[in-house]
Amino acid sequence: MNKSYILPLNKDHSKEIFMLQKKNLRDFGSNIWRTEELENSIKNSIFQGFIFSLNKTINGFCFFKKIDDFIEIYSIFVVPEFRNKGVAKNFLDCCLKYCKENKLKKIVLDVNETNFNAIKFYKKHNFIFSGRRKNYYRNKESFNDSFTMLRII
Repeated sequence: MNKSYILPLNKDHSKEIFMLQKKNLRDFGSNIWRTEELENSIKNSIFQGFIFSLNKTINGFCFFKKIDDFIEIYSIFVVPEFRNKGVAKNFLDCCLKYCKENKLKKIVLDVNETNFNAIKFYKKHNFIFSGRRKNYYRNKESFNDSFTMLRII
């Protein structure tokens, strides 16, 4: 029987998350979190988040940072075979629950202007466009802008 879970992120997940990113370079380009960066950020409580685990294998992750009265989501990723199955929505639900428990007022994130599926997903979940960051995402030979999106809670 397949067992899937959304679990709290911890530093022991860092290496597997790094490998998952490397395996899915098409989605990440050169914007990969290295194992050491993740370990230190989680250990020092800079990042918090969740993983999606199926049969003890990480197939998705979400991490964010609490800043003043809001959180900024740095990454939500789900492996292609588990997309459109509610995993990313579960990550958002966990972020919303965290915000409500901590009396936070909003969620902020940046999304690559070319990531149309993610933009559509966030709009569907009540995020609005709130700005643009020029040349925020580095690709192989160029840069893309970021759309900053916001959800008031």
